[in-house]
Amino acid sequence: MTNTVMKINTLNRVLSVICLAVLLLLTGCWDRREINDVAFVLAGGADKEGDLIRISVLIPLTGNMGNTGGGGGSGGQKPFTIKTETGKTVSDAVSKLQYRLPRHLFFGHRRVIIIGEELARTEGIETVIDAITRTPEKRLSTFIAVSEGKAIDLLNANTRIERFSAESIREQLQSETTARINLKEAVCKLITVGEDVFLPYVQKVKTNIKGQGSEDIRSEGFVLFHDGKMTGKLEGASAIGFRLLNQSVRDYDETLHLDGNYLTVTINHAIISIKPIVKNGELSYRIHSKVKASISEDKNQERNYDYSEQRKRIEQSIAQNIVHNINLALKEMQQNNSDAIGFGLKAYLAYPQIWTKTYRKDWDEIFPKIKFEVAAEANLFRLGMSSENLGRKDH
Repeated sequence: MTNTVMKINTLNRVLSVICLAVLLLLTGCWDRREINDVAFVLAGGADKEGDLIRISVLIPLTGNMGNTGGGGGSGGQKPFTIKTETGKTVSDAVSKLQYRLPRHLFFGHRRVIIIGEELARTEGIETVIDAITRTPEKRLSTFIAVSEGKAIDLLNANTRIERFSAESIREQLQSETTARINLKEAVCKLITVGEDVFLPYVQKVKTNIKGQGSEDIRSEGFVLFHDGKMTGKLEGASAIGFRLLNQSVRDYDETLHLDGNYLTVTINHAIISIKPIVKNGELSYRIHSKVKASISEDKNQERNYDYSEQRKRIEQSIAQNIVHNINLALKEMQQNNSDAIGFGLKAYLAYPQIWTKTYRKDWDEIFPKIKFEVAAEANLFRLGMSSENLGRKDH
């Protein structure tokens, strides 16, 4: 045997010993958990309770799911359970809750976070968000909203369309009636100078039909914040105006009263321009909205769309309604001192030196007095019919 072969064999033996030593040091997944030792949290809620914070979690019960559709489980039992505990802080309440449960709480699948209205008004949302973002299992894509009343009541809603109330809430928070705000976006708004955070406003609505009683989730409004605390709400027309300003609008319907009758149009597309203007040392904003609309229904069957003047009057009515909604939203934001659109940030981007020197320090006092010039134009691009009105009589 040559010296070269002997050296190779010796090297192989040394490598084998090293590999064996490394394998002995490997102990496998020392911190692993079996799936049946984990409680998956689909939704979380935070409420104010005296001087304490109540934390609630929604956990699915696989044994109660069965094969039934909707929200029913086997034996008529709910396919989920709500566990709740109070504490001096969010983490304190979660720790106490964990001590009571035989399974480890896992928040990596949490889809929605609901904050009770009282907690949002009195203590704000910063402490809750701070505790959540420190958790390694956090999902920045988790939707966050404020509930009417208690968050725990919303989580316990008896929804029939979905198995879990968490799923109904999530679907509402990403629907066409609201603006999608997740944890990441809320954090960015909280730390940005010249902008306040806003969150969707979620409500529980009861359906009182004999034998068909259920509770649905509705999210059509928004909650305004200033310095992390809730200061007001936007509902109805002001909420629509806010969606336009936030440029998160998708198709929605507006019903107008024109020529003594009702006309429903669909706003299919909207472009919003917000321009800050500094003139004679005074800051103001010029807002222009351009929308495309189509006719959904017209109770005036005699209306003749062949006349351009008739279409023009409808477009003017739509534009006036858009201006009205935007002005309502602006008024509510100024009254609640909540710059939820980020007008301060827009002023900084347009006039960085003027903003820093003149407006940034006193923006809280300046914003409620800012003047806005709002204009809109509408284009009726589709009449929604292939020929004349079906109900129109020949003359």
